[in-house]
Amino acid sequence: MPMLTKRHLLRILAAAPFAARSAHAVAAPPPIDWNDLQQNIDGFGASAAFHQARNLQTLPKEAQAEVLDLLFSSEKGAGLSITRNVVGDGGVIEDGSQWGKPFNGPTPSIEPKKGVWNWKGDEEQVWFMREAAKRGAARNIGTVWSPPFWMKDNKSVIHGGHVTAEHYRDYAEYLSAYVRGYKKHHGIDIYGISPTNEPDINQIYSSCLWTGEELRALVRDHIAPVFARDKLAAKLILGEHSHWCEDPYAPSLADPAAAARVDICAAHAYTDRGDEAIPYRSGPMPLARAAGKPVWQTETSTAAKNDAGIDDGLFWAQLLHTHVVENQVSAWFYWWAIAYGNGRGSLINLDLEKKTYSTSKRLFAVGNFARFVRPGFRRVATRSEAAPDVYLAAFKGGKTCVAVAINKNTRETVLPFPAPGPLAQCWRTSATEELAAVGTLAAADGMFSATLAPRSITSFVMGAE
Repeated sequence: MPMLTKRHLLRILAAAPFAARSAHAVAAPPPIDWNDLQQNIDGFGASAAFHQARNLQTLPKEAQAEVLDLLFSSEKGAGLSITRNVVGDGGVIEDGSQWGKPFNGPTPSIEPKKGVWNWKGDEEQVWFMREAAKRGAARNIGTVWSPPFWMKDNKSVIHGGHVTAEHYRDYAEYLSAYVRGYKKHHGIDIYGISPTNEPDINQIYSSCLWTGEELRALVRDHIAPVFARDKLAAKLILGEHSHWCEDPYAPSLADPAAAARVDICAAHAYTDRGDEAIPYRSGPMPLARAAGKPVWQTETSTAAKNDAGIDDGLFWAQLLHTHVVENQVSAWFYWWAIAYGNGRGSLINLDLEKKTYSTSKRLFAVGNFARFVRPGFRRVATRSEAAPDVYLAAFKGGKTCVAVAINKNTRETVLPFPAPGPLAQCWRTSATEELAAVGTLAAADGMFSATLAPRSITSFVMGAE
């Protein structure tokens, strides 16, 4: 008889009826401790930057409303709660022309020349933020891909370049003006502002290079005093490295004067180790955690050919789970909410010729979290892998408790977990379902016994006692 490994034993135990396990077996701790509160959840989001909101506006009104409901409604769709928007830079390149195309290009700058302010040209993103707010997504963040060309040493918003030291104060004033101007001119509250998008790479689209030391000087000597003078309530989001790392904000956290002004530490979850490599897209963020700063994952996707099926949905659900449960992330964003074409870079794809749209399982997989786990909830402690290839997350907000179980197995799997109340409403995404209501689960002796469908993500929504 071959030797049984620990993994084999776990599979045998998981397959056995919960109440019939041997009295001599060592009892495993409950997979959820509803009283052990962990990090705050700030929300889940995506972007319509670089004219994707305008692309959506080319669809018929009825289709626009359907897409917006699918993205932001917590009754009809995924329930995303944050929009991520590009702070326009005008797209100016070295020869004075602009990069980009009508379906994927830059937004006008709010300061095309020093001291000259412009509050027109971003109507598409303003519309998108307002429509999201109507459906419950009240938080908006702005990220700068590049400052205006005149602040940079290469006099261009593309190909990286650096902001010159003489313009650091101009840049801090620019960031403050964006937050205040969108409230004054558009009635839009900006929840958070990020001065850097992927400061580690230069691109043929809007980009800007920053070292960690440059960001420390910018934050400590310029952003901090300007934001204090203007009494900005907006959070300062710092980092947004293209890979999951802490390099951009590390020097700021090591400097008490700069660290005091950093509200959120952020990174993206891309990798050059293969699209499906979760270990290279995730990991602990010890500097941010030691400093008591929330960690946000603000962009992830892949440029690969579209996969609208459940395998893709399960991948992104597991990555989201890994970030939130194992890395204690407080907010999680996919890249584009909507985009032209048929790639995996967006949650919903737009056909600009036929004026139609198509959804993907990744939209609904993210929705299994975002629709039910609202801003202000707290994660509670769980055994991350509650059974072989079953991943469990749990959250608490007021009298509502939510558990999200990912079953990667090709068979049904029984998952017992403690019941905070007598009933659980169940919502499932699978190969044949998209955030479908699949009935009510009743507790017995303080426990639920949930049968998870093969290759599925299930949300259990409960009222706490």
